[in-house]
Amino acid sequence: MIQVHVFRKGQEVRDVPVEDLSEVRTEPQTLVWVDVVSPTPDELAAMGREFGIHEMALASCAVGEKQRPRVEEYEEQVLLIAYAAKPVGEDQPIELHELEFIAGRNYLLSFHGGAPIDAGEVARRVAARPELAKHGSGFLLYVALDEVVDTFFPALDRIGERIEDLEEAVFEGTGEVQSQIFTLRRDLIAIRRVAGPMRDAMIVLLRRDLGLFSRESQRYLQDIYDHMIRIVESVEDYQDLAAGALEASLAVVSNRVGTVARNLGAYAAIFAVVTMISGIYGMNFRHMPELGWRYGYGGALVLMVVSATSLWIYFKRKGWL
Repeated sequence: MIQVHVFRKGQEVRDVPVEDLSEVRTEPQTLVWVDVVSPTPDELAAMGREFGIHEMALASCAVGEKQRPRVEEYEEQVLLIAYAAKPVGEDQPIELHELEFIAGRNYLLSFHGGAPIDAGEVARRVAARPELAKHGSGFLLYVALDEVVDTFFPALDRIGERIEDLEEAVFEGTGEVQSQIFTLRRDLIAIRRVAGPMRDAMIVLLRRDLGLFSRESQRYLQDIYDHMIRIVESVEDYQDLAAGALEASLAVVSNRVGTVARNLGAYAAIFAVVTMISGIYGMNFRHMPELGWRYGYGGALVLMVVSATSLWIYFKRKGWL
């Protein structure tokens, strides 16, 4: 599905046919943004004809490939591959949606396989700042990337809440938290794998003289770079917290095992003394004076009870029971 947004002097012009875009984009003070959702081969070919896109750039825009975020420069065009995040259910991994952007001097093409960004919201933001239309596609790219990057913050906020809940569960000893921590760390690794390269891609856009973006546009793109730094730093902080929660969980489990081992050792010592006494008087040797004693049976029982009770009191005071 192709959505065409044309802005003439800051005002959006509707119902512009795709086949006219090659002429429309040559008009002065005109910005063209085309959002393509789940592009078919015919739609990709149409975009290639209307905007003169390099065949390698078109190949990268085929939805379904898990590509690393990066920037590729072509003649009077630049390709940027980025990702948007979408939080899902409690026990489900976070979803990352790939997007491809192709920017020229006064146009921007976006390709994606779902709906990671709100095309209507992007169009409204561009139309609300007509004075920035003179800065070309740099402002279009900034608005689209701002919508994409902002999807990471709700996902990271939710991860932060999950970490707080896990930390409380670890120290309260409620439930099995290790599997949840591993799921959390998997989400953080997935975000880090795309956030780091996206940050590096923004460095390329800002530092390389591509000749496509004005100085003012680069100031706006600098804001995207700052957001990416915040995202990467948040991921690193949450990874440290998740690692700490896992270590605390392992320490709690180890402490529980040690407590159980002490308890078992104490009771084993108590029963060992009782077993020793009963074993001695169960040997039935002929010359054992106590065997012929009238109160020998009761005395042996009293000795076992006294010994067991004394050991129980001793271990209780030592904190083993």
